Amino acid sequence: MPLAEEYFKAGKIASEVRERVKKSINIGSKLIDIAEAVEQSVVSRGAQPAFPCNICLNSVAAHYTPQINDDLKVREGDVVKVDFGVHINGYIVDTAFTLSFNVKYDAMVRAVEVMLQEALKVIKADVKAGEVGRAVQTAAQRLGFKPIVNLSGHAIAPYAVHAGLSIPNTYTAGTPSLKLGQVYAIEPFATTQKGAGVVVNGPSTNIFSLVARKPLGDSSLNLFADELWSRFRTLPFTYRQIRDLGDAAWLEHAVKTLIQKRVLRGYPMLVEARSEFVAQAEHTVTPVENGVVVLTE
Repeated sequence: MPLAEEYFKAGKIASEVRERVKKSINIGSKLIDIAEAVEQSVVSRGAQPAFPCNICLNSVAAHYTPQINDDLKVREGDVVKVDFGVHINGYIVDTAFTLSFNVKYDAMVRAVEVMLQEALKVIKADVKAGEVGRAVQTAAQRLGFKPIVNLSGHAIAPYAVHAGLSIPNTYTAGTPSLKLGQVYAIEPFATTQKGAGVVVNGPSTNIFSLVARKPLGDSSLNLFADELWSRFRTLPFTYRQIRDLGDAAWLEHAVKTLIQKRVLRGYPMLVEARSEFVAQAEHTVTPVENGVVVLTE
């Protein structure tokens, strides 16, 4: 069955936005401005963000998105990861890049791009996910860095950024095969040799997604959950995307209540366990008989 045309359109948009935003980030750039520029660029091209634009500095590896009053800026010495997704009618692509404003980490940023390219070289229909991890791990070790072992690439399905199958960043035995006609995000992360090579939950959670729909015994919460479903379905969102639905205190209460009722889940920010810096690169691909089509190239 041929891949939905929306994947190719979303991939082209993601590539254009990524290359444009890469050139716009400088020392002094506010994280909120970068995130909103990414998301507005996606919308202006006729698509929607698949999740809030993640901008993770230094030892923060994933799941941080700036909020409306966020005063964080890119500083000299920072390593900046930008990870965003694009969807058209629920067909999602996911891409990421890292910029270094610290000469100490330039080689690590180059290394994750090599790790990604090495992974792409081994992908074709029916290759085992663990073999992709072997390519990532081998490249990381050759270049003097550690892959993050508990972050991985992933299958993508309509309205599901993470759709079951994981694609490890280290060699793993007994993994499933990548299938013709399926879509996958290939997502190597690297840290220094001093790093633990694993991430742990950080102090904040500001990304959420709907995981269930059920009566909540409170009309305002029912309306809130209905509006979340209408806007995002099962895709992740953050407070700044719903700030028109209530004041900050009420929204925080509503989100907390829906997490307690297991209607929402939260995605804690993820940080390198020894606070070492992390770099990331990512493309969305689909395997073909003798290789791979990179949708976000």
